[in-house]
Amino acid sequence: MKKTILAILVGSVISLSGCNSPSSDSTETLPSTDVSNFVNVLDRVGNPDRMKDRDAQSNLSYNAFTDLGAWHGHLLPSDDSAIGSAGGIMIVDQEYSSYIANENFDKLTLIDADNNQEINLLSAEVKAFSTPDALHQVIENNEFKIEMTTRFGTNRSSIIETRISNKLEQVRNLKLVWTGGFLRDFSTVGDDAAANTVYKALTGENGGVELTFNKAASWSGLKSEEGAEFFVTRSVDNATTTVTDYNYRSEGSVTINANGNTTFYNAYSYVHNPTEAISEASAVSTLLQQGATAMSTAKARWNDYLKHGLANDEATKAESNVAVKAMMTLNGNWRSPAGIVQHGTVTPSVTAIWFSGNNTWPWDTWKHAYAMAHFNPDVAMENIRTVFQFQVKDDDPIRPQDAGYLLDVVNYSLPQDRIDSGYYDDKYDIPSAAQNDASMNWNERNTKPSLAAWAVMEIYHSLINEFDRANDAQAWIDEMYPKLVAYHDWWLSNRDHNSNGVPEYGAAVDPSHNTDDGHMYIKVWTELGDDLKALVGADKVKEIDSNGTSKQYQVIGVDSYNLVLDNYEELAITGYSNGSQTATSWESGMDDAARFGFIYDLAKTNSRDWITTVSAATEYDQLGRYAQQHYNFDNTITGSSENWAYSDVSDANMAKLRDARKDWQVRFGENHDSGTNLVGFSMLQESVDQASYMYSDNKYLSEMAGLVSDGVEGKDRGQEFVEHAEFIKDYINTCMFDSATSFYYDIRLVDKDGNSFLDSSGIPVPGADLKRVDTPYQGKNVYCAGVVLTERGQAPDGWSPLFNGAATQANADKVMDVMLDASKFDSSTEYQGEGVSLGTASRDNPAYGADIYWRGRVWLDQFYFGLQALEKYGRHNDAVRIAEDLFQNGEGFGSDGAIRENYNPETGAVQGASNFSWSAAHTYMMYRNFYGK
Repeated sequence: MKKTILAILVGSVISLSGCNSPSSDSTETLPSTDVSNFVNVLDRVGNPDRMKDRDAQSNLSYNAFTDLGAWHGHLLPSDDSAIGSAGGIMIVDQEYSSYIANENFDKLTLIDADNNQEINLLSAEVKAFSTPDALHQVIENNEFKIEMTTRFGTNRSSIIETRISNKLEQVRNLKLVWTGGFLRDFSTVGDDAAANTVYKALTGENGGVELTFNKAASWSGLKSEEGAEFFVTRSVDNATTTVTDYNYRSEGSVTINANGNTTFYNAYSYVHNPTEAISEASAVSTLLQQGATAMSTAKARWNDYLKHGLANDEATKAESNVAVKAMMTLNGNWRSPAGIVQHGTVTPSVTAIWFSGNNTWPWDTWKHAYAMAHFNPDVAMENIRTVFQFQVKDDDPIRPQDAGYLLDVVNYSLPQDRIDSGYYDDKYDIPSAAQNDASMNWNERNTKPSLAAWAVMEIYHSLINEFDRANDAQAWIDEMYPKLVAYHDWWLSNRDHNSNGVPEYGAAVDPSHNTDDGHMYIKVWTELGDDLKALVGADKVKEIDSNGTSKQYQVIGVDSYNLVLDNYEELAITGYSNGSQTATSWESGMDDAARFGFIYDLAKTNSRDWITTVSAATEYDQLGRYAQQHYNFDNTITGSSENWAYSDVSDANMAKLRDARKDWQVRFGENHDSGTNLVGFSMLQESVDQASYMYSDNKYLSEMAGLVSDGVEGKDRGQEFVEHAEFIKDYINTCMFDSATSFYYDIRLVDKDGNSFLDSSGIPVPGADLKRVDTPYQGKNVYCAGVVLTERGQAPDGWSPLFNGAATQANADKVMDVMLDASKFDSSTEYQGEGVSLGTASRDNPAYGADIYWRGRVWLDQFYFGLQALEKYGRHNDAVRIAEDLFQNGEGFGSDGAIRENYNPETGAVQGASNFSWSAAHTYMMYRNFYGK
């Protein structure tokens, strides 16, 4: 047993050709919580032919088995010729995932040492399959039975147990031969890029194999330290290895008595740097010595997950399979501590290009943890700790004004500005620039909605009620409560523009949003640069790019931005980007939602070269259709692909389009501290979902205040949180509900021309018909800060007051009628046998599209929130029906397909990231709360 550094996993074998795999029906009599009762619930088969073997939506093509927070995975081979191999190998580098071997990797061949003849296994009976804890292959002929089982033994190493039974009445002397090679092609078959740029060297010693990697940082999907390694180590102590280029052959020998058997182990390890390699080599030595124990421990661990997690006795076997698939997905996206991340974490998707590594988002984390609290609470807690590890302190060198803030994305490496600051030098072992590049996906521009306390309390109650861990539960909330309070307070200090206790979504101080001297900026494309300069002032405009006659300009200042909005048509703007608007939408978690001003217009239509007919252009131009419907705008289109134009460009007609566009424009305000320091930006729009989350945040914090130990900071603030919750509930129902359309909406704080509805003292300006909220805030009377934003249609934020328990029953009854309207959200009724309900925009929303990310597609977080909304307010049967329709109509949902990011509301087709964690989390919670109910 040697210290080979660089894991080359040995996989398990699958049901080649598919016919001899055990079916789930064959194990119906086994206990429901035993792993053996859940066979092939997720397709683990695959034969990658290049490192970035991807599907049409840029996911890795196959669903590798990984577990225990490890950074690599195995596939079951897809063809008879790969019998006895480890299968395709996936590695997870710092921020991305790739394949490094196809299905023939580490293929085992048996040779009769007495006559030097290969033993033919191609005609053997093969049973190959997966269970939640393992990959299995059983190969049997009249001479031998070979059983190969792959499990994970450490958070860097998998282990394959191979048991060979001799069925003959004679001693057998066998030569064991493992052969394999590494994929050389990166994205295109034949490009041979990996061997030239990705890999550093392949070596073999004592029967093992060691592949080392170069330092890499590429948006094509690579991020590794110099000296990252994948290595294979064998327990057969007489093995030797020879290497040719990036292929190898390992040989060893065993003797098996008549009717006897032998068992040996191979370990496969992926590590990020030489330091990890040295540490893991020692761990692997122990792992191979104690292989049988490692295998039984892994199985017992998974049986414990299932014992706790499969708590719904009313669910069918098929529904339980989906729950197990969800648990497998969440555990498969678990990454153990690495780089500067000191805790385990759960990423959105190990197979999606931007969501792998240990990239960790708060919004995703709250949902992962809420579900995992019921079967893997320790990883649930670790996932949350990863987010709070980087909670901003008041001595932060980058953003001291953001004390309490949670960063949007953290991962393995620091970004360059944090490396340069030296702030973490005494906290982490930061690799040198020669060894490792700065993070590529780290993001501090925004945070995410405040549902952290919701997840923390679910873990607390689960530890007590489901795991008998009361002491751990107490320690957990004692640890988290002060951090949650700091985050709560940040929302009120940095995102409450009018200080009325109802924070807005917005953007942080960041080079993507503001100049070095603290002024917001946008980017504008126009051919009328001189007119732009004359309008806002030449000193506020900077040319930054050109494309023929149209040029891109940086326009500086909030006042300048407002002038651009007021004169959009006059400036003939063909496109603009507002970094603060982008960050605000990210902060909500609903990236291109209609309420943040996102709607397709004619400029967007002209950017789509596949739009080749007038009818298609008219359909795609959502703003033109909206203007026609609401302002009698003549939206007749002429022209051809990428050169569409309106037929009537008269001032009178274009004025109607300008009025329509104002319904979709978003204004921003600068937020300052008690002095004049800029602390961020708020969209001048109070969002009903964030208000609802802040309501429940206060409810949970008030509960925690009564539970945390004496001496925990903030324990005396319980009554404050109670009062704030009561105020927000009253505010939501007074100000954010529209009786005419029976739905909750965001409210705009300024009118379409940017004028506030309230004066500086919080009193409505003349002509503003605004209600006063009965419940005061901090002893002061508060008026609604604006009017409901009905123009941008209905979306799931409208049922967030129900999900969070802030709605009155009378309002909730009306909202639920809208949710269950087949022409709006209840697609599974409208498109029977195909549709999935509760999409991210009603189908009559002006910006709706069945395949638009957050303006039509069904996301399972908002779907589940909708189910809970119906459940809490008395529509249980409808919630169960809609959940069952997803099970039946969501593509691949009830089969062995991966759980996906989102679903088409009209057809049930899947889209986006495969093996998506928050979809898995809410799928699991649907199993607990709605399946069979």
